[in-house]
Amino acid sequence: MLLGRRTVPRLLVTALAGALVASALPAAAQAAPAPGGTLAPLRAATGELIAGSYIVVYKKDTAAPATARVETGVRSQGGQISHRYDTALRGFAAKLSSTALDQVRRDPNVAYVETDSVMRLEATASWGIDRINQRGRTLDGVYAANSNGTGVHAYVIDSGVRTTHNEFGGRATLDANVVGDGRSDDCIASGHGTHVSGTVGGATTGVARSVRIHGVRVFGCGRTTPTSTVIAGVNWVTNNAQFPAVINMSLGGSASTAMDDATNAAINRGITVVASAGNEGADACGNSPARVPRVITVANSTSGDARFNGVLGPSNFGACVDLFAPGTDIVSALNTSDTGTRVLTGTSMAAPHVAGVAALYLNRHATASPQQVRDAIVRNATAGVVTDVQGSPNLLLNSTLDAVADVNGDGVTDFTVWRPANGTWYARNLFSAQWGLPGDVPVSADYNGDGVTDIAVWRPSDGVWYVANQFTIQWGQSGDIPVPADYNRDGVTDLAVFRPSNGTWYVRGLWSVQWGQAGDIPIAADFSGDGMAEVAVFRPSNGTWHVRLLWSVQWGQSGDVPVASDFNGDGVAEVAVFRPSDGMWHVRLLWSVQWGQSGDVPIAGDFNGDALTDVAVWRPSDGMWHVRLITSVQWGQNGDIPAS
Repeated sequence: MLLGRRTVPRLLVTALAGALVASALPAAAQAAPAPGGTLAPLRAATGELIAGSYIVVYKKDTAAPATARVETGVRSQGGQISHRYDTALRGFAAKLSSTALDQVRRDPNVAYVETDSVMRLEATASWGIDRINQRGRTLDGVYAANSNGTGVHAYVIDSGVRTTHNEFGGRATLDANVVGDGRSDDCIASGHGTHVSGTVGGATTGVARSVRIHGVRVFGCGRTTPTSTVIAGVNWVTNNAQFPAVINMSLGGSASTAMDDATNAAINRGITVVASAGNEGADACGNSPARVPRVITVANSTSGDARFNGVLGPSNFGACVDLFAPGTDIVSALNTSDTGTRVLTGTSMAAPHVAGVAALYLNRHATASPQQVRDAIVRNATAGVVTDVQGSPNLLLNSTLDAVADVNGDGVTDFTVWRPANGTWYARNLFSAQWGLPGDVPVSADYNGDGVTDIAVWRPSDGVWYVANQFTIQWGQSGDIPVPADYNRDGVTDLAVFRPSNGTWYVRGLWSVQWGQAGDIPIAADFSGDGMAEVAVFRPSNGTWHVRLLWSVQWGQSGDVPVASDFNGDGVAEVAVFRPSDGMWHVRLLWSVQWGQSGDVPIAGDFNGDALTDVAVWRPSDGMWHVRLITSVQWGQNGDIPAS
């Protein structure tokens, strides 16, 4: 049950991009209940069944003596128990004769019995991590993340992992082997588990490059494994997981109630679960665990932002898919060398990109629930760019989960003010720090790419930038307006100024360009969705926005305050203004809403970590922050400048 291209037997990869796919044999005939007796349901999995192999699930709260009696009866009938489950499920897997099966089903403590089935692997600097790091399709070979997964535990339920590979730097271990073949290596031909692990957290091929990788081996040296064995792996993780935790299952099989129940138990424990959608070119709602509503189910997209529909395992689709992620021709770690890589294709390759982003999110939100992790990832995905989605949500994974004015790196905008009178920064419930002098301009931003907003000031008298604990650099002159932003998509804020006297932008280390005129208000925002800021101005005299190399549009009027930001989560900054005269926000092509009053300072930030810009104002008269639909908080005093 691995997902990948069929270069490798039925993992879902080109090389093994895996999702285990459970196939089934003909359903076993159900014995008629004896007079006066009731048989527990026998649920026949679809797909390729394993003859004589069954998963037995006890009723909730069945006592230990009763379970012991059932298992003793199985052995007395010649049954062979292969796995016991105590957390993800309560029950066992066993080889049963028809007599033993009938006996088990007659026991009043048994909730149901399911025929065991086959699961397969779903697989067939990588372009994939480059793609998820930006909104637009033009790639630049750079992957920049403002989080790295430190402290997060990724459990890769797969074929094992080559723990000594240089990609892992000692961060990978094989923690459990439920196959029972006496081996501990990733011996499958495609190296599916090692490849998947490398995409989750490899040092150069991975998304979360400091995450802790835990291998859970449920596949032997072949492409298929019993569903009961995968359940044993899920059971082990549910019992032993360290938190915060994410499970990646690049595998899949036919619909299985037992597999679904085990997966839900792991989620109930607080573990985020990511699974591949499958590589059959079919509805993902026919596969387990892909069909579980609380699982983050991932389909395979190509470098051209299309659903993969090749002969080597077309991606599954449909309502059970949550989003797409790169899964075609993905480069990651090889299982036969500590330095080698290989290229694989499949939904097995797509899922670990999402598991890696989950680790990035959990790095900053360690107590987030699986639902909160799922919602943040889905909301932050790029909408409307994938073709041939076949009824799936048109969402493509994006890994940039940063918030404005986030001074502690938790992904949420913090209530922070700078007090010019004493040069002190005050961050609510976090810290106060003296940095700057009266007359300075606050320019807080992320100047080193670590995902944390740095406190900083620009001094108009000499054009010097002072960034706390990092650097002091002269850039600009008196009369300039500072416009720090990431102009080259490397994840680091660049030093930049706009010079009204000649309408020229000067970006340190990159370029200078004439755009605008005296009286314009400079705006640096991502208006194209390519992951870097465009040069733009708002002209108060006629309310026109001029975005270099893109467009000009009239929106607003004299006296309005421009507040360009991403208000709908599509990765593109909207043109928006706040009108002090009536407290109205006008966001072009979206909505207008009244929030604030004359004298308020408009603030655009993500105050709840949902990857959407919230409408907020700071009121100088009383120091109150009013965040629409979220909260009101007093922080600051008249004369302060809010960080934004």
